[in-house]
Amino acid sequence: MQIDTATLTYISELLEDYRDDLDTFWDTLDGETNIMDQVGAILLSMNEAKASAQANKELAEMYSSRKTMMEERHKSLAKALKTIMLSTGQTKIPHALGTVSLRPGVQSVVIDDETKLPSQLFKVTRTPDKSAIKAALQEGNEIEGATLVTGSQSVSVRMK
Repeated sequence: MQIDTATLTYISELLEDYRDDLDTFWDTLDGETNIMDQVGAILLSMNEAKASAQANKELAEMYSSRKTMMEERHKSLAKALKTIMLSTGQTKIPHALGTVSLRPGVQSVVIDDETKLPSQLFKVTRTPDKSAIKAALQEGNEIEGATLVTGSQSVSVRMK
């Protein structure tokens, strides 16, 4: 959608005396530019985009649920193959669709009491505490490596 900002700015400047009277301002501007048709089209598109985003979110959740279900099914089927192998005392099943092999278990670590572990066996993750940094900057403190910036203006839309 093309918005003629030069014309909007020019006519808005001509309507400077009506800037506080919103109904008159927008009615006159709309009469000269059809801006309300554009605003309506934008609002309609925003509403459709939001609904589409919600529908896609729900679809993604449904597919995520299906993915989890299929992963569980895969594990269950692998367990069934393991049961067949253990029941027959075999470590390999040659089949036209694939060879199934029984592998030995792998070692893994189980932490019984984390407090008893030596500190050199821990991973340490450093992340800046943005809330504390923001509060300190707002109080006027200078912090090397951080600045407080104000983002650009945003638009708020309440649909009727």
